[in-house]
Amino acid sequence: MNRFVQACYATIAIAIGMGIAHNAMAADKQEPKKSLDIRHTMKIEPKAPAEKRCEAQVSLTYYQKNTVAVVESALNNWDCGASGGEYAVLVRFRDENNELQTLEFPETWRRDDDQEVKSVKEYLIGDNVDLVSVRPRKLRCVCDKTDTAQDNPAE
Repeated sequence: MNRFVQACYATIAIAIGMGIAHNAMAADKQEPKKSLDIRHTMKIEPKAPAEKRCEAQVSLTYYQKNTVAVVESALNNWDCGASGGEYAVLVRFRDENNELQTLEFPETWRRDDDQEVKSVKEYLIGDNVDLVSVRPRKLRCVCDKTDTAQDNPAE
């Protein structure tokens, strides 16, 4: 083989060797890799006892008296005695432009025994309007924790 070619091969081999040695030395000089330790602490609260839900029914009768809707309500549930909850009263009326309008009034209720809850309320609907309808919505009932009627129903 030609001496020139041999010299080229030798030079290339030396260059490759030097590159490998340089990379090895650079790797030794590198700082150790940093690690990130993430810790998350979570406090878990014990679950509150589930509330005893009940099925309530509300019936409404209504009429218009000038600028108010007079609403008589009767609310009952047969699942438990002492109980409470909430519902919304939706009052629909036609305004002086003959357009339908709806107002929502939130209500709450509570009873300490098994007797029906009755009430009469007036809701302001304004001047020059005609009452169309009144309906209950979003009725929710929860038995009191101290009430045992749900656990031991009378037969």
